[in-house]
Amino acid sequence: MLAIVKFEPIPQPPIFETVDDGTRIERLERQLLRERKARREAEEIAENGLRELRESRRHLALLQRITDRANHADEIREALAFAITEICVEMGWDFGNAYLVQGGRDVVACDCWHLAAPVGWMPFVDYSRNARFPRGTCLPGRVLADGRMHWIDDMRAEPEFLRRDLATQCGVISACAFPVIANSEVFAVCEFFSHDAVSPSEAMSETIAQIGIQLSRVVERVRSRAALLHDALHDALTTLPNRVLLHERASSAFARLPATGKGLGVMVIDLDGFKAVNDKLGHHAGDCILVAAAARLRDAMNEALVDIGKDAKGTLARTGGDEFVVLLEGVNTPAIPLAIAERILAEVSMPFEVGRDEITISASIGIALSNASYHDYDEVQRDADLAMYQAKSSGHGHTVVFTCTLGKSVRLRMALEREIREAIREKQFVLHYQPILDLTSREIKGFEALVRWKHPERGLVLPYEFIPTAEETGLIVFIGDWVLHEACQAMARLHARCRSDDLPFIAVNIAPQQFLQSDFVAYLRKVIEDTGVPPHCLKLEVTEGVAILDADRTRRVLEECRGIGVRTGLDDFGTGYSSLSYLHSLPFDTIKIDRSFIAALDQPKSRKIVHTILDLAINLDLNVVAEGIETTDQQAALTAMGCDMGQGFHLGLPLEEKTAFSMLPQAECH
Repeated sequence: MLAIVKFEPIPQPPIFETVDDGTRIERLERQLLRERKARREAEEIAENGLRELRESRRHLALLQRITDRANHADEIREALAFAITEICVEMGWDFGNAYLVQGGRDVVACDCWHLAAPVGWMPFVDYSRNARFPRGTCLPGRVLADGRMHWIDDMRAEPEFLRRDLATQCGVISACAFPVIANSEVFAVCEFFSHDAVSPSEAMSETIAQIGIQLSRVVERVRSRAALLHDALHDALTTLPNRVLLHERASSAFARLPATGKGLGVMVIDLDGFKAVNDKLGHHAGDCILVAAAARLRDAMNEALVDIGKDAKGTLARTGGDEFVVLLEGVNTPAIPLAIAERILAEVSMPFEVGRDEITISASIGIALSNASYHDYDEVQRDADLAMYQAKSSGHGHTVVFTCTLGKSVRLRMALEREIREAIREKQFVLHYQPILDLTSREIKGFEALVRWKHPERGLVLPYEFIPTAEETGLIVFIGDWVLHEACQAMARLHARCRSDDLPFIAVNIAPQQFLQSDFVAYLRKVIEDTGVPPHCLKLEVTEGVAILDADRTRRVLEECRGIGVRTGLDDFGTGYSSLSYLHSLPFDTIKIDRSFIAALDQPKSRKIVHTILDLAINLDLNVVAEGIETTDQQAALTAMGCDMGQGFHLGLPLEEKTAFSMLPQAECH
């Protein structure tokens, strides 16, 4: 059965609503208001965007101008002054001022400021551009304390602002300050003030921060340039002026002499014994001594100038190695240089503490004063060098003032030094060998290697003419190394030629400077290895001077020599104050009686001394060699006293290798 369904129509709003004219107009007006509001908002957004864009462009242009000037500024004040002016003009600040940090504790106004118009501002400006504030005090001090930008919206609400009364009197409302930071330290502070209320904007704050960064680059560049200049003109170790700065100051001072009517003094100071200390303890210890010595020299110079210097000025420089120079301006007599020298010698002679060691050195000082005969500063220093050279030759701890007579003798000695250097370079030295005999059997027991200089013009030069200069200049080390190597080669050649194993020994003199070289034993081992000389055929002779310089090291080296198989002897026994004590404490095999006692054997006192030495040697189980035997009577007396061996012109002259070794009975060599 089908059901009948009835559909009812759903009511629908009319497609077109009929309204009166008033309602329609009202709706149109509301729509128009909405559109006008939206357009105004859009215009405001566009205007704000344009304003921000224009502001950003201005700030970028400002930053670019300051950056350009900063990149070309030679010093920070120039860049600060430009930045202060540009920021005031571009950002509308009435007054800007800059401070530099001093000692990390205070900010001090540096005369970099800008004022838009003076009316009403001068009391505040005058105070600010001459102000100094401690860390944490007032606006610049706060920036120094925390390294951040600070704003003050209303000065009247800042009770801790030290200049508030002046600021209020002058109508100052707002302020800001920012740091210039270089290497994580505040270097400068810039502050700005306005009559108007100024609130910090993000764009302004960012621009000011970027300006601070650009100014910091000027600081870093100036500091870097100053550091490079300082390093170029100062000694890195002692921070004293170096040779370049000394010469610059000295040349300028010399050029001013005619105008001032005052003289110039030069003191050249050389530390005696420093090289030996450096070789013994190493370069670190040497550097410590140089730094301490530089401080003592500076204090001695300054104290003397304060006490007696009057108008004299002094510059202390390190010119290289262990040499220092004092330049004195305004001196006409040796009085002031000599007073300074006296204090320097006293200061330097005091022990230097290096770790657990106490090191004692001295100084040699040469002084020269300018006069009308000098054409430039270099001539004055040249003569001060000559005087120092003479002081060093006179012994440690001396001062010498240059004179014309002195100059001639020193120049001769310096010429000799140059010739010795050339002789080393050109291999002009030769060895002669003097036999050492058994005084009873007259059998040759050994030879002493004696150096001679085969001069191309003067012929054969004996040691007394050049060895003292070689010792003073340190050239003895080079000569001594050559002598040791050449003597060992000669003995190795003899050993290779001869059938007999009963070979004589070769005695070689070792200078204190050579013996105390840090690598002496290593060099000795290498010479023995390279030449093939039997170690027991080698005897090293040293004087007590090595023990005076360093007894502990001398003992260690002698023990190492004995460990290698090399024999050792104490030369010139009896001439020093400490021979007996060193003989007791140092492991020698032989003592050599000095020729001065042998020459005076006809005198009872000398005969008793020789007798005592021989008895001592017997008790200590030491061999004895008497040197300088010139007569039959001397030989007979020594033989009667029981002396083992001797050498001298009476027993045999120093001869060239071939002639000397041909005297040996075992020279049935192939």
